[in-house]
Amino acid sequence: MNDNEYELRGFYKPHFFSIFLNGEFDIEFQNLQKNDLGTFVHEYTHYLQNITTIFGLNNSILYFYHLYEVKKHIKESKHLTVPIEEIPFSNGISQGKAVFDRYYGTKNSFSPEYDQIKVYLKENVDNGRTFKVVHFDLVKGEKVIKTIQLGNLCVKEGMARLCQLYYDDEVNHPTFPYKSVELLCKILNPELLEDKRKLIALCILALNSQNSALTLYELLIEVRTEPELNGLEIYQKYIVERWIVHKGEKISIQDFLLSTINEFKETLSGSIYAELHHFEKMFENIIQSVKANTSPLLELLYSELDNNEKLKNLIDFYGIPHIRTITGYEFYPLGSKEGNEDNPALEFLDLLGQSIVIERVLEYNEDTICSLYAQCQRAEEDITDEHCFGTQWMRDNPCAFKTVSDNWKLNEKINCG
Repeated sequence: MNDNEYELRGFYKPHFFSIFLNGEFDIEFQNLQKNDLGTFVHEYTHYLQNITTIFGLNNSILYFYHLYEVKKHIKESKHLTVPIEEIPFSNGISQGKAVFDRYYGTKNSFSPEYDQIKVYLKENVDNGRTFKVVHFDLVKGEKVIKTIQLGNLCVKEGMARLCQLYYDDEVNHPTFPYKSVELLCKILNPELLEDKRKLIALCILALNSQNSALTLYELLIEVRTEPELNGLEIYQKYIVERWIVHKGEKISIQDFLLSTINEFKETLSGSIYAELHHFEKMFENIIQSVKANTSPLLELLYSELDNNEKLKNLIDFYGIPHIRTITGYEFYPLGSKEGNEDNPALEFLDLLGQSIVIERVLEYNEDTICSLYAQCQRAEEDITDEHCFGTQWMRDNPCAFKTVSDNWKLNEKINCG
């Protein structure tokens, strides 16, 4: 379940609240080049999707349960070999991942040449259950050269691209998945493209469903009847009027979103050792905005503030994830617990440690060098040693990896042979 958000110049690691930038970062945004600021906004949008939409929250909830079963397997095993394979996941995890994959859509990132696009809904059957998906047929001449399933990936990347364009209007994304949302809008409701904030609103609503591409398809048709509504008004209307069927009951998006936030908070708390001091304000603010039936992102997009002020206001409200760059620079959100305000928030240190251990023992990355090696080298006191290159669990010097590794007793269990 390694599902880092892919982007040309960076990625966001959901569940661990961490952004990687293949460029520079400065919290004083006016100091950044346009492309670096745009990349940050793209990845920050993924962070917002992760913590404020039903799809993003449920995705992380499933991952935290997945992580619990990985830890349980490690704890109950007397001997382990890296990479750890054949973990006996429960039916709930397997079924949850199957649903996630079902609606994810085509994963390829590419820019094909075509003459026209035909869009249609197709019925698929999985384990006796019928569901609809949105398809693009790419036509060149009279021949269909490629069929693309639009899914949650297209909606996530399409929304992140639309937000990025406010900060870097020269970014050149591959057509798919990044421009899928705009292409679908051009076919179903081209007038909407005159105010792309409306399209961002529809993406937010769509990500509050299990099948985001289908929901976006339906919404693009529904909003034709009310062209006078702006993006914020569209969001406020449909967040209460649209509903979700859960365990046989119809629940409004608003109510289901509130219950999902609470479940997310509980699973996050159960997944880390640190207390949720830093995240408490974030949860309070998100719940407040949902109950008030509003979207701070859309409010700011329609405000008169300049773009940098809009971004600073978003960060004040939602917080900011951990950030690292290709040059080894690292940014940590500060703690909110009394006495720890000037130090990195303990929740992020906990999550970061778990992230790099999971990457290594499950071999999500082909490179066995610890992903924090560059940062550790740049520290005031270089704490790196020969174990950073593959046998991190054997380290003696304290570090983020060692803290988690010792907790899981990996050095006692891993068979290096």
